[in-house]
Parts: sequence; structure tokens; C-alpha cells
Amino acid sequence: MTNVAVITGGASGFGRALGDRCGGRGMSVVLLDLDGDRASTEAAGLATTHGVEAFGLAVDVADDESVRAAAATVDERFGKAHLVISNVGVQLFASIERASDDEWRWLLDVNVVGSARVARAFLPLLRRAERGRLAFTSSSSVLDPASRMSMYQASKFAVWGLAETLRVELAGDGISVSVIFPSGMLSRHLETSEAAQPAHLRRPIAANDDFTALHESNPAMATFLATPEEAAAGVIEAILDDRPYVVTHGDFLEATATRERELRSAATEATGGKR
Repeated sequence: MTNVAVITGGASGFGRALGDRCGGRGMSVVLLDLDGDRASTEAAGLATTHGVEAFGLAVDVADDESVRAAAATVDERFGKAHLVISNVGVQLFASIERASDDEWRWLLDVNVVGSARVARAFLPLLRRAERGRLAFTSSSSVLDPASRMSMYQASKFAVWGLAETLRVELAGDGISVSVIFPSGMLSRHLETSEAAQPAHLRRPIAANDDFTALHESNPAMATFLATPEEAAAGVIEAILDDRPYVVTHGDFLEATATRERELRSAATEATGGKR
């Protein structure tokens, strides 16, 4: 039986590129996105290109009923899902003094609670698959953070924490959990984030000084740019290989090594230096 892949945020950018990789492997593909028309158009393109079954649906991950309705549609069509990638993520830049409570609530609801909603709704379908895979898109910025991204980076740390917890919870169900850490991409991410803002919060995603502060705090963030297609290369294979972590591109060896050294030092001190 053909495997089924479900991808949120699938109408453009990284999500669409992941869908293309799944279609190239002969998988049936379901693209879920706030922009349902674009998701349907892109799914039709995948079906034509790869000769697979594919369709798109309008889904708002900030709305539990919308997510559950999407899961019900996939259930009715296929009866199971072999791969679910929770890929939706909105962005909003600001210094900590400028970020309002409502902005924090919106971004966390979409990025974090939205990821939990997707996992909750699609777990029954993953359990019916012979070998279910659940993946979450975090961000390489949690490996090497930058200024003015506190809301986004905090949310992506939380997504990582959600994934780590579910890896433990779902081990007995035979469902593997992977975390994807993509770096900067030449995509519609900022455009779609602005379009997704509720009316009472609508403002530019960032001010000029936000970008200046970001680049001054982490110049490498502007260096590791790739197209969504380049970033997606190898990701599906890594998830299907049950790898817990997938870094799409960029050099984070020193950043991760520094964090490991400092955490190991703190853990050693906690044992009284016995190890």
C-alpha cells in the first residue's frame, strides 16, 4: 500500500519542498495550509509531476476544530498516515520591551500549541500505520540564537521540547519522532507570517532596526541561506531512517559544541565533580 505523508504549512516554501520530496518517493501527499487554494494548486502540481495521489486542504493550526477536520478527511481518504510533519511556523521580530502579551500569545498558539494540536489529531492515524513517523520543524536559531527573535526562538525551543517528550511517550507505539532544524531560506516565510496575523495584531513583521540587530548579533544567520528545495534535500530520508535530529544546512558545530561543554560542566558540578 502506498504510504501517506501529511505536511502542515505545505502550500509554499519548506513545506511544499518536503511534499515534493515525498511525492518523488511515490508517497501520497496531503498539503495542509492556511492558504487552502494555494495548497490545492501545489498538490495538483505534485500529482502531475510525480504521478501520485495528492490534495490540499485549508487548515488553521490555531483552530482545533480545523485541525481535527483535516485529520478526519485524511482518515476518510486513506485510513492512516505514515508520516506527519508539523511544519507551520510564524515569525514576528521585536525587542523584548516591544513585544506585547498578545503578540506572544498569538505566536505561541500557532507555533507551539498548533504543533500539539496536529500531533493530537493525527496520532490515531499514525498508530494505524505499520511504522509511523512524526516530525516537527524547529529552527537552527535554537542552536545558535540571534537578537530580536525572542518570541520565535522561544516557540521553537518549545517545539523541540514537545518533540522530546513525545519521543518518550510514543516509543511503545512504534512511532519515531524527529526534529528538523532548518536554517535561513529564500522563501515566503515572512510574507506568509504577516498574512497570518489576526487583524488586531497586524503590523510589519520587523522594523529595519530589528534586522540590523539580528545580523549584528549573529552574522552567520545571513550566510547560511538556501532555497527550500536545497534545504529539503535528504530530510525525508533522515526522518524515515528514524533519526532524532535533522539539520538542513549551515555550520553549527562550534555553537553546539560550546553548549555541550557548558551543559556538561554544569551537570558535572551537580554531581560534586565525581564524573
